[in-house]
Amino acid sequence: MHQKKIAILILCVILITSLATSGCLRDFEESRLSIAEIDISSERVTSTEVLLNVTTYIENRGDGGSGDIKLILKAFDSVSGLLVAQTTTPAGSINKEITIPVSQLISVERDGGYRIDVVLFEDEERLRQESVRIYGIGDLTPNIYDIGLKIQEMDFLVKNVTDSRVTIGVDLYLTNEGDSTSENLSMLIKAREVDAGLLADKLWITTGNIEKDTTIIRNCEISVPNNYNYIVEVLIWKNDTIVERAEGVVQLNPKRTVPKDEEIVENDIEVEDFMTEPEEMDYEDGLMPGFTSAMTCIAIIIAIFMLIRIRRDY
Repeated sequence: MHQKKIAILILCVILITSLATSGCLRDFEESRLSIAEIDISSERVTSTEVLLNVTTYIENRGDGGSGDIKLILKAFDSVSGLLVAQTTTPAGSINKEITIPVSQLISVERDGGYRIDVVLFEDEERLRQESVRIYGIGDLTPNIYDIGLKIQEMDFLVKNVTDSRVTIGVDLYLTNEGDSTSENLSMLIKAREVDAGLLADKLWITTGNIEKDTTIIRNCEISVPNNYNYIVEVLIWKNDTIVERAEGVVQLNPKRTVPKDEEIVENDIEVEDFMTEPEEMDYEDGLMPGFTSAMTCIAIIIAIFMLIRIRRDY
């Protein structure tokens, strides 16, 4: 009976020791990887969004290399608590006593504040989570080249064909994706022949003031030589800087291949087609082109000699 009690006691000691040892190992496994630091910066600021660059420093304090690591980055609205963005980035493994930075990009609206959560996983097991709160996103200054206006689409319509020239109507679809009514900016429209790169026509118009979250259509007309292909370029200017651009294709010679980044086949260019048309000459007194007063006098003298000769013959 006494021996039985001793055996049971030994068994209990072994069981307790095993449990305690397992717990220590478990704690050790969980603590050898840690999030040492988190840095957040603005990668890009537009009129409506901010692209955040979140760099997490992962430290391995263990005696060996880690398993496969990944980071899940989440952005929560600070007021509503709703998840607004999330991204996952694998980080490979980390050797012992090494700290590595892992950068992740996440986009949020340029408004209010956010809670940024970084969750650390090893071999699909969640180990750590750290949070950082950021405020005053709306106070960040947008990039000067972002005006909120986007050229969404272009339509082309043949309006008139005269001799060797074609008048083409251009419809430009402008969308204001900013957070306020846009400025009235200058807009340059150019028609460039694909093969030679010669400008066939260009003109200036304005965008007008466009309310936020709306799309409007601006119209203009270009006149180009027929039987050629063109890249129509649209450039929006703010002061002396191009802040938005787009391109469209007009094919008046559909046998060729466009757009311009494909291989170009040689073609004979009639440079005269791209010259501005001269003004028509005014002809006075009903005279035909090329007849001057001197030529008129010579013609009269010849007519008199012929008349005298005819009379002598009679």
